[in-house]
Amino acid sequence: MKLLDSLFTIKESSHSDDTFKYSLKLNPEHFIYKAHFPGEPITPGVCILQIALELASLAYGAALEVKTVKNIKFLRIISPVETPEVDYTLQLSQQDEENIKVQVSATYADQTYARLSIICRK
Repeated sequence: MKLLDSLFTIKESSHSDDTFKYSLKLNPEHFIYKAHFPGEPITPGVCILQIALELASLAYGAALEVKTVKNIKFLRIISPVETPEVDYTLQLSQQDEENIKVQVSATYADQTYARLSIICRK
């Protein structure tokens, strides 16, 4: 399921070399938040990973899929009510012909919400 332009929108983006930065706005009215959890919505971990994958595909310029999850740390809850904006920073590095390593941090202000290290393939 594609989450771009439904669960989140991109407010701003920038990049330099292999680092890509995206400022996102979360949609608190999305149906995922109605189920997870009613009255106290939080962004599911799988959605945090899917957002990272969609942004990595956008940064790379081609569709990618997750091959291996090396490490994921969920450090704080991302609530679309309390934290309606999140900044994702991605560092992409080509591992070989088929694989791209993606290091991701999800932050806002001075808080880190998640860190991910994944291997994606074309």
